Amino acid sequence: MAHVTFIARSCDGLILVETWDDANKVHPQQKQQAKQLLRKLHNMPDRCSVDGAGEYVFHYAMKDGICFMSLFDKSYPKNLAFAFLADIQGLFQEELQREYGTGAVDYRSRIETIEKPYYFIKFDRQITKKKAEYRDPKSSKALGRLNENLSEVSNIMRQNIDEILKRGENLDSVGRKANDLKDESKKFKNMTSKLSFYTMVQKYGIPVVIGLVVVMIVGFKVWKH
Repeated sequence: MAHVTFIARSCDGLILVETWDDANKVHPQQKQQAKQLLRKLHNMPDRCSVDGAGEYVFHYAMKDGICFMSLFDKSYPKNLAFAFLADIQGLFQEELQREYGTGAVDYRSRIETIEKPYYFIKFDRQITKKKAEYRDPKSSKALGRLNENLSEVSNIMRQNIDEILKRGENLDSVGRKANDLKDESKKFKNMTSKLSFYTMVQKYGIPVVIGLVVVMIVGFKVWKH
């Protein structure tokens, strides 16, 4: 069963809706990892399984700028987990149609304009209802859904969350260093411009002043006569 399910914007991890297990078995560490992972999705494959802390694994699928991610026990069948995510994706598509209408609607653009998190918080009821169908992986309903799911999941990449978060930190560090280098370059350029100006003043300042004095004297004499 999915202990926690997120629907989020994949470009920045903005959470649109989340649903937690009623038994509240999820440790705060998993909650923190989940939100960190959602912010790293722009560098990740469209579908992936990410080993979390303890005996848990995050399965997620991204489509049209939206990520559907759930936390499962590692013993839970992978095929069934992605079948659950496919169902949630289908239900959310219907939710988008109710919210924004049908026809030639660019749902991705609408999602990108959302500014506040949990915009679709009411959708958690449908997620909770669907979770009940997948609670027992050996139930007839779950097995029936598994047989209907013909998508191949054996080639889905599997990664470790610590490596992903560490890689993200390294990328952030590189980005900060690049920005610092850019700032230092601007400062150096400004300093070079000032030094060039001071050098020019020192080189031509005295002759220019003498020239101006001579011109003023000559002008004064001409005006006097």
